[in-house]
Amino acid sequence: MLASLVTRAARWQIFFLPERRIPFVPLLETLAISYMASTFLPLRAGELVRALFLGLREAIAVPRVVGTILLEKLFDFLAIGVMLALLVALVPARTEVQVGAGFIASVILIGFGCVVALALWRTPTLRMFGLLEARVPFGLGRRLRLEHAAMQFAEGTDSLRVPALWVPLLGWTVVTWACSLVTAWAGCLTLGAEPGLAGVLFMIVLTSSGQAVPSSPGYVGVYHYLAALALTTFGVDPATAIGIAIITHAFSYGPLVLAGLVALWTGGYTFGDVLAGVSGKRSRVTKAKLAADPWPVAPDP
Repeated sequence: MLASLVTRAARWQIFFLPERRIPFVPLLETLAISYMASTFLPLRAGELVRALFLGLREAIAVPRVVGTILLEKLFDFLAIGVMLALLVALVPARTEVQVGAGFIASVILIGFGCVVALALWRTPTLRMFGLLEARVPFGLGRRLRLEHAAMQFAEGTDSLRVPALWVPLLGWTVVTWACSLVTAWAGCLTLGAEPGLAGVLFMIVLTSSGQAVPSSPGYVGVYHYLAALALTTFGVDPATAIGIAIITHAFSYGPLVLAGLVALWTGGYTFGDVLAGVSGKRSRVTKAKLAADPWPVAPDP
């Protein structure tokens, strides 16, 4: 889990290129704090903390940071789509898995394709959003300012316009989700369960998809239900499945909380700064230790 935190920070750094090269350590600290905040706060509030903390700390427009976070989520969904496709190939006899996985994978790939189009063919794609905004019934498009929102998000997709950046982006995504695969498999082996690669993939896909929707702090209950559902589908005893869910959840979120606490301390922040970030108020984060030290950037995989 700590390795995946490092790889996610390395990938996040690339999303700001080629416009800016953000130092690696502030990204790692901000990411750790945001995951810790999401563990204790509902509705994925840690993502808001992440955008505000880094925006104030590095003097970056918050919509620009939000754009990189959304792009990060899309790459994660792309990984989920690939795992779903692999799952369909591994269990061709399970019709219910094939139908559900095929539909979700199609939606993910279409959404990712739209984002790539927004990055590579920005002007015509924004024009399309403008036409959509004018034609949405009841004036909802204008109220939601679809074209303006798409334009702000487009600013966070500049990294996709550089072909050389696709290799490290996809490379760090593969390494990150490989860490998740190892974590889930280790959780199964802890209680002697062997659901196979398909069962572990199904567990990762269900729990990751559930985490994409704002829910309880730390996804307590939601994570355990989805993990147990995935494992029992592949023959794991219900009691054992619940035990695996508890173990993997504890070992997944425990290290992230510790890393977040360390980042708070080393960065000179307090829990008040985190809560101020959630409420949208300007906190002491601008007075905290800035990342002006010559830290090396993370290497490409």
